[in-house]
Amino acid sequence: MEHAMSDACQIILCPCPDRQEAQQIAEALVEKELAAAVNVIAQDSVFRWQGQINQTAEYLLLIKSQQENYDSIERIILNMHSYELPGIAVIPVMNGYAPYLAWIRSGGTT
Repeated sequence: MEHAMSDACQIILCPCPDRQEAQQIAEALVEKELAAAVNVIAQDSVFRWQGQINQTAEYLLLIKSQQENYDSIERIILNMHSYELPGIAVIPVMNGYAPYLAWIRSGGTT
């Protein structure tokens, strides 16, 4: 079953420097009904920044939402995030368990 773009689901990935910041962003997105759910996952990251290779612990947000909410989600992340260049990337959800996708489209209210 295909859905119109406004019904399409997405997962937004965004690493945060610590659990507190990740939790605050996650709670804001769910409270504002922009995300049905946000997972906060502890991870180790290796990346190049300003010519140096860095390794650090981070907390990855997996934000489950409708695609139409992206702009609002991005604004909140940019407002609350402490990184100079927050890593925000979208994975469109092409298929999945229909009742779960319906729950994401409802904003987690059903």
